[in-house]
Amino acid sequence: MSAAFRRCVAIIPVSFAVLLVAGCRSVAGFSSATEVRVIDASYHAPALNVSIGGSPIAANIVQGSITNYAILGVQTSQAQVYPVKSTTAAISVSGAFGASEQHSVYITDTASGYTATVLEDQNTAAPSGYASVRFLQQAIATGPVDIYLVPSDSTLADTKAVLAGTAAGTATNYINVPADSYTLVVTAAGSITSKYTASLTLNGGAVRTLLIMDQQLTNNPPVTVVTGNDLN
Repeated sequence: MSAAFRRCVAIIPVSFAVLLVAGCRSVAGFSSATEVRVIDASYHAPALNVSIGGSPIAANIVQGSITNYAILGVQTSQAQVYPVKSTTAAISVSGAFGASEQHSVYITDTASGYTATVLEDQNTAAPSGYASVRFLQQAIATGPVDIYLVPSDSTLADTKAVLAGTAAGTATNYINVPADSYTLVVTAAGSITSKYTASLTLNGGAVRTLLIMDQQLTNNPPVTVVTGNDLN
């Protein structure tokens, strides 16, 4: 998978209870709403369906998927993850999905299976002239990585890593970086040999989550990155 930006939209019936949206902050019919999406970073899991409090928000998602946000009513409830065609949840995790908040149901691997956690996403714009970026490092076979955002007028040799030695399994905090057109470069920790290179435009006010994973079908490049649009 070489695309630097992929978003998976589940095709499910849209009802009053749940709406799937991209970049929408308010929806008629909800006096108090919350937004939830799914990030599937599991190598072990089959195709999955996900629901929140019994309302489906994603269907037939696979590894490397970042869905659009679903709009739901405010609730404290269970995020349930089902193998496709199963009516029994393989995973159930509690979450408090508050008014005007954004969360991600983040599916990752365990030693013998897969699990899920609920991440809190940034739901406010980055400061003027900046973008906010978070990295989810799940390149398990690759191991610790250095992450570079090379400005349009610079080179890798002249650029400092925004994150160095980032271990697999790490979910970083959001980092504010100047708005620019960058070259995103991922290397093995301590190396300047690229394992992934792609263009990445970060506009002022944007908020993005970047999921780093091992390629499953190719060795060149050995790493892939999927970008989720959190805001703007």
